[in-house]
Amino acid sequence: MIFISHFARGLLCVAAAAMLGTVSAADIQIWPDVPELTLTSGADLTLKCTGDVPVKWKQDQYDPSLHIEKNSSINISQGLVNGSYISLLSLSRASYLDTGYYFCQPLSEDLVVDEQNSAKIYIFIQHDSHLLAIPENLVLLSQDEFGNVILPCRPTSPDINITLTKDEEEITENLDYDPKIGYTLRSPSVQDSGVYYCEAKRNNSNELRELTVFINPKVHKVVMPYINSSDAHTDHLIIGQNLTLNCSVSMDLGISFTLHWKVPNEQKLQAGHVLIGKENFYNGLKHGVGKSVGSRLLSIQNVTSEDEGDYVCEVTVHSGHKNHATYKLKAFTPDMTYLSLSVQGDVYEITRKAGTRQVQWIVQVSAYPKPSLLWRDPNGKELGMNPEKISVENDKSTSKLVIKDLQLYDSGAYELVADNDAHVKRITVTLLVEDRPLVQITNSSNSKVFYEVGKMYSVECYIGGYPLPEVEWAFKKCPNYPECEDSFTQISRSMYKETVFKETFLISLLNITAIETGILFCNATNEFGNSNHESTFFVTDVYNGLSIKGPPIVVEGDDITVECGASKYNYNQDIKWIYRDLNNKEKPVNKDKNVFLTNNKTSLSYRSYLMIKNITNIFDGEYLCMVPESYGKNTATILYSVLVRDSQIPVIHESSNSSSLKVKTGKPAQWGCYIEKGMPPPTVTWFKNGHVLRINKNDSRLLLLDKNQTLVIRFTALEDEGYYVCNASNKVGSAVSTKTLYLIDKPLEHEHFGFIAFCSVLTILLGVLMIGCAVHLKREKKLKKELALAGLLHFENGAVESWNPDLGIEEQAELLPYDKRWEFPRDKLKLGKQLGSGAFGVVFKAEAIGIIDKDTTTTVAVKMIKPNTDPSYIKALASELKIMIHLGRHLNVVNLLGAYTGNINKRELMVIVEYCRFGNIHQYMLKQRDCFVNQVTKDGYLDYNIKTISKNPYYVNVPNNTILPEKCDDSSTQIGSDGYLVPDEVEPEWRSNYRGDYKNLIVKPSCTHDLICWSFQVARGMEYLASRKILHGDLATRNILLAEENIVKICDFGFAKTMYNSENYKKKSDKDLLPVKWMAIESLRDRVFSTQSDVWAFGIVLWEIFSLAVTPYPNIQKFNDLFNRLVEGYRMEQPKYANSEIYNIMLDCWKMNPMTRPSFTDLAERLGNLLQDGTKSHYMNLNEVYMRMNTEGSVSTDYLSLLTAPTYLNCSTLSENNLNSCLNSSEHSENKDDLELRPMLHNPVECSGYINLTKPSSFSNPNYDVVGKSKNYSYLQSPCPRDAFDNF
Repeated sequence: MIFISHFARGLLCVAAAAMLGTVSAADIQIWPDVPELTLTSGADLTLKCTGDVPVKWKQDQYDPSLHIEKNSSINISQGLVNGSYISLLSLSRASYLDTGYYFCQPLSEDLVVDEQNSAKIYIFIQHDSHLLAIPENLVLLSQDEFGNVILPCRPTSPDINITLTKDEEEITENLDYDPKIGYTLRSPSVQDSGVYYCEAKRNNSNELRELTVFINPKVHKVVMPYINSSDAHTDHLIIGQNLTLNCSVSMDLGISFTLHWKVPNEQKLQAGHVLIGKENFYNGLKHGVGKSVGSRLLSIQNVTSEDEGDYVCEVTVHSGHKNHATYKLKAFTPDMTYLSLSVQGDVYEITRKAGTRQVQWIVQVSAYPKPSLLWRDPNGKELGMNPEKISVENDKSTSKLVIKDLQLYDSGAYELVADNDAHVKRITVTLLVEDRPLVQITNSSNSKVFYEVGKMYSVECYIGGYPLPEVEWAFKKCPNYPECEDSFTQISRSMYKETVFKETFLISLLNITAIETGILFCNATNEFGNSNHESTFFVTDVYNGLSIKGPPIVVEGDDITVECGASKYNYNQDIKWIYRDLNNKEKPVNKDKNVFLTNNKTSLSYRSYLMIKNITNIFDGEYLCMVPESYGKNTATILYSVLVRDSQIPVIHESSNSSSLKVKTGKPAQWGCYIEKGMPPPTVTWFKNGHVLRINKNDSRLLLLDKNQTLVIRFTALEDEGYYVCNASNKVGSAVSTKTLYLIDKPLEHEHFGFIAFCSVLTILLGVLMIGCAVHLKREKKLKKELALAGLLHFENGAVESWNPDLGIEEQAELLPYDKRWEFPRDKLKLGKQLGSGAFGVVFKAEAIGIIDKDTTTTVAVKMIKPNTDPSYIKALASELKIMIHLGRHLNVVNLLGAYTGNINKRELMVIVEYCRFGNIHQYMLKQRDCFVNQVTKDGYLDYNIKTISKNPYYVNVPNNTILPEKCDDSSTQIGSDGYLVPDEVEPEWRSNYRGDYKNLIVKPSCTHDLICWSFQVARGMEYLASRKILHGDLATRNILLAEENIVKICDFGFAKTMYNSENYKKKSDKDLLPVKWMAIESLRDRVFSTQSDVWAFGIVLWEIFSLAVTPYPNIQKFNDLFNRLVEGYRMEQPKYANSEIYNIMLDCWKMNPMTRPSFTDLAERLGNLLQDGTKSHYMNLNEVYMRMNTEGSVSTDYLSLLTAPTYLNCSTLSENNLNSCLNSSEHSENKDDLELRPMLHNPVECSGYINLTKPSSFSNPNYDVVGKSKNYSYLQSPCPRDAFDNF
């Protein structure tokens, strides 16, 4: 009889339990209280186990698959006596095979069996001839290579000596022995296979047992089988044709394996339509190496469309490891055309280091008729054939792209275009080559680029590299270029920003003011190295480094000055002037009585001035400025042309219209004063009533156009009436034109008009003042009344004498005193951009001077109330402020930094909290979907070495918000797209909707480790809130913010529950805005909110995080549907990016019974164990700073510690008797786990009373449902029968 390795694994469990104590933390005891007992064969024994929880016996000594024949019997009974649980084990006619450990353990599977909550005793059964407790049919032990093997050479009495031999030699090495377990052969190899002998001796008696041990070779990787067919039409199978598939695989000699075909329709197999041949095995050579080869045929006669599907050939090796290959059968009609492309292995993106020999993609092409295939490079050009760099190989079913000698410039998206006339398909693959950056400042050409002093310029640095590098700019001053300072100075990060154009390329834009000449330094660094580039930054006070300028128009008799300037970095100061007359004759310019030459220089340039006094037309021509270059023998030439014009007195064009204009007030008026001639060009000035007409720049009623030649009055007023004079003048003379404006509807002046007007204005002002005072007094009275109603008259001192420890903090926060140490001056707070807003509140980004350190500016977030909001919302924000003051600080909650309450009587309250740059993680994850790194392997393990960004076709058809139907056929309540029970997408009034502020920041892709890290921190934050007896009530990813250093913080806590129940809130809305998709069953049904309902919501948050912000229950839009399915046991399926371990945490959070859900401490511990080494301790160390601040800055009275903990039992209204009875029944329900844990359970449970939930009643509005509060807590008051042992 063969007994395989299950026996060894069973004894390993015994070995692990051997260290357990007899008394545990659960107070479980065995009588008799001894570690071991010795009986004689045929004797009877009774063992008793007692505990304060239900207990059970476990006495399995052998694997259940091994049939053991023995005359003994074991009976077990259980009961309850004097409040203590008892279990009796009765052993009758003891057999030597009953030798072994007997364990007593808790009955509940929720308790982990360890040395703290279990007990054990070992029983020896003496026998005269049977000295070894080994069954007769145990002859063979099997184990995989390097897995420990237990040889169960256990004596039936403690005075028996045991030895182990092999090949007539006693075994002593790599061996452990325990008489209660046997010999443990550590890490055996294949060579340790063979026959072992256990020899037992006692006095003159001895017994020898033979055990054969077979060690299977360790299989590191199971080879994938290969499916082929000799049929030519396999790629395009037409209905009616025959198909034969052959599955084959080759393995190393010594490895046993089997081949098995799986077909999509087992009925076809049973009917004989699909035939599977027998396995065929033989040994042969492959590349000169001995191999074991196996194959198996599958054939189908007259293929039909019903045969379509996946035909899987699976190979299984002796260790149980498997691999498989799949043939997808698709049967076509003769006239069908199709075309599909898929990348082999689903590897759409490959990342490799520069210098890698080659990469390749194989694209599977399924098409009929045969298509043309064309590859395009990242620039959209057709790939040319270059065998040394890139090659393309096409056959009937694949297209292979090979890229060799990888370099950074090979990075990008490569597209395959397939066209078979009937269809056109495209598929894109991406290559990312890891390499040190390439850097180029764009203006760094051989020719010098000059920057005018004092102006702002943008300089670009082009950077390639992968991963995308970090960029730094620096500047080295060169006041005496080419001599420069010794070192570079770092340029402030605020002066430059990066724009990413693709995965391997970005541009850094530096905004710099030209002040001093120097060298710009652009440096880029990634994990593969750094590169940099320098560019000289020439600052000049001469346009483009070389310029000449003079008056644009020269008139006879003018004194003109022509300036020639040259940068001292490119030219020297030996500047000369050449005159070229109208006949192109040149001569040097020399000084005379009318011509003067002077030279000058600045810190940046050389200047030469040509001055000509009383110029005439004999000076007409070109004046050339000759400037020698500093380096080389070349001379730069720039010229200024002079054409002297004759002077002319200005002449104004007089129109035939009358010089006077009569209009009504309010009508437009316009005059022209157009210059016919004049040289130099005249200057036009307007006068009114003898005074210069000056027009304010902000005055849009009076305009001067056409170089002051047109005066426009867009609508006239009384003061516009008068005489207007236009004066056009130059150095030769002037001309004037007079205009008169009459207002034909001007009222006649009264004799006492001024006095009457003064008295009227005074009377009006006094009336307005009196009315204003009355309104102000009435408003102040109303404001005081509203503040009294809002509970803010005693904002500062509070009313602690009314403090009730039995109420929650959210219901009496206004009674807490305000600590003035948190007051922050308003003048040191500068508000910036808006970060988010809710129905009554708004959050701004702000700069606070001195809020952390003196004279240091800190970026903060400021929560305020919108103007003209209801006073209850002021109370809500004030309550939140007081809760945060008395709550204390923690790394993973949004902490209070200060507050401004100086104008609270005017409804102005500012709560200053920590600034979280990346906003809420819901919005952040939505943006991360396309660049997420999935570190969960196909086997469900976490591999933090995975760095490849996942393609997410899963999200192509998943909307950010669930789209609800426009109309509903029944009156069931609709759930909003954000999971709230609201009909018109109304935002919950307490929500801040905090969004991120990182538009121009390069954000690295998120990965699975980040998701676990966030989850761990949220659990830590909620653990702190629970320890401070604070409920959240609206825990969701939208209320979790992401700060720098991957720190998450919980916000909007402590007053959501109050808003659920606020009378003012109900009166205003007549509907409840409930986050139903995050609410626990007891909250939906009974409006009971507790720490345990926050745990349920945390489970939903985990689901959101590991689905990358998919709305929970995406396919459920009606409240009744959601509620009923939760009652029936339905739970959401495992999200895409979670493994089973994380999913089990979610299921634990969603247990029906609130008291069986894990605590936040447990959740933080479980999630922390999934993190990389050091990550957990890193965040716990960061929180130590906050804990020290809590100790140093604690208030005199800790009011929160006086509150009753908001657990479910404290929040519900059950009596103590009902509570005790329901706990007992829930503990003994055998189907409890099924009810609480099984996802997708749509059928109601057999014990309907276990659920017994009240169905929601309807609102007065027929379009809504409300969760009616029930007095039945069914999971605590189950009428299901439970076992009892009253007669024990």
